[in-house]
Amino acid sequence: MLTMKRFLQSICFLILFSLGAAAYASGAPPGSIVLTLEDCINTAISGHPDLAAGRSDLEASEARVGQAQSSRYPSLGFSTGFSERSSGGTGPSEGSWSNGITLSQLVTDWGRTHATVRRSLLDVDSRTLALEAKQSDVVFEVTRAYFQLLRSVKDLEVAEETLALNEVRLEQAEAFFKVGKVSKYDVTAAQVSKSNADLALIRARTSRKEAMTALKAAMGQAGAPDFRVVDVEGHETDVRDDDVPSLDEAIGIALENRPDLLAYQVALRSAETSVTLARLDNVPQLHLSGNYGWGNSGFWGGDSWRAGLTLSFSLYDGGLQREKTREAMAGLDGAEARLEAYRQIVVSDVTQAVLAASDASEAVSAASEGLRMATENLEIATGRYRVGVGSPLEVSDATRNYTEAKAAWYAALYDRLTARAALKKAMGVTAR
Repeated sequence: MLTMKRFLQSICFLILFSLGAAAYASGAPPGSIVLTLEDCINTAISGHPDLAAGRSDLEASEARVGQAQSSRYPSLGFSTGFSERSSGGTGPSEGSWSNGITLSQLVTDWGRTHATVRRSLLDVDSRTLALEAKQSDVVFEVTRAYFQLLRSVKDLEVAEETLALNEVRLEQAEAFFKVGKVSKYDVTAAQVSKSNADLALIRARTSRKEAMTALKAAMGQAGAPDFRVVDVEGHETDVRDDDVPSLDEAIGIALENRPDLLAYQVALRSAETSVTLARLDNVPQLHLSGNYGWGNSGFWGGDSWRAGLTLSFSLYDGGLQREKTREAMAGLDGAEARLEAYRQIVVSDVTQAVLAASDASEAVSAASEGLRMATENLEIATGRYRVGVGSPLEVSDATRNYTEAKAAWYAALYDRLTARAALKKAMGVTAR
C-alpha cells in the first residue's frame, strides 16, 4: 500500500509539473505553482535521474540472483542433424538423421552453488542500501536547497523593506531641505543610501533566482518552470533545543541506521562468502543426465536412450585455486579495514552535526536579541530625525544595522532548519 501511495504521489507531481510547463509555455505568469517541502522531496524521489539509475542497478542485481539460482534447476536441450556420405567416389550416397533430447540435473557441488547464490543476494542488499544512501543524499540536498530558497525570499523582502525605508528618508530629507531645515548633504546622503538599497535589491533578486535554479537541480527537474515555496510553519517562534539528541544517542542511531555504513557491513559479509566460494572452486560436481535419441535414414528412425551419473573434478589447476583463495582473503581483510574506517567517518559526521545543530539553536536566540535591539534603535533614530534633532548618519547607521540584523536573523532561522536536517541525515533517518 505504501509503495502504491508513493507511486500515485509521483504521478500527481509529474502531472503537476507538466501542467505548470504547459501554463508557462502558454504565457501564464511564472511562479503560479506552489510546492511544499514534502512536494519537492516526493518529486525528487520519483523523478531524480540518479535514483532512477540506482533502481536500474538494483533490478540488474536481482536478475543476477536468478542467474545464479538457475544452476539448481534441470536443463533440457534438443539437437538435430543430417549428414550424407558415400562409400565410394561413384557409389550412391546415404543420408542419415540424428536427433536427441538431453536432460541434465546438478545433484550436488558441495555448496558451491549455494555460496554463489548467497553472494548474489548480498549484492542485492548492497545495491538496495546504496539506493537508500543516494535517496538520503537527494532528500537532504532538496531540503537544504528548499531552505536556501526560503532564505533568499526573506532576503529579498528585507531588501525591499530597506529600499522603502530609504525612500521615506529621501522624501523627508528633500522636504526638510526645501524649508531650509537641513543642508544639501542630507539629501545627497539619502540619495546614496537609496542607490545602495537599489543595488542590494537587484542582488537579492539574482540570489533568489539562483536559489530557485539550485532547488530544481536538486529535485532532478532542471527544466521545470519556476514555482513558489511554502514556509515551514512555526519555525520562527520555535525556541526548543530538546530535539537535538545527545552525542552518544545520535551515534548509536547512526551506527544502526546509516545505509552507507550498512552497505560496508554487507560488503564484509560478501567478502566472507567470496572466501568460501574460492575454497570451493575445485570441489567435485555430480550431475545426473539422460538422453533420448532417434533417427537413421529417416527422421523418425530407430530410437535409443541412455542415463547416467557424471562426477567431475580438477586434479591439478596449476595453483589457481590457491591464488583465488589468497585474493579473497586479502579482499576480506580490506573489507574489514574499510568498514572500520567508515565507522569512524560516521562518528565524526554525527559529532559535527550534533555540534552544528546545538550552535544553530543558540545562534537563533542571539540573532533574535540583536534584531530586537536594532529595531528599537531604528525607531529612535528615525523619530529623532523626523523632529529635526537627529543626523542623517545616525539614521543611515540605524537602517543598515536593522537590515543586517534582520537578514542575520533569517539566516540563523534557516541555518537551524538546515542543521537539523543535516543531523537527521548523519543519523541515517532521512531516507524515505
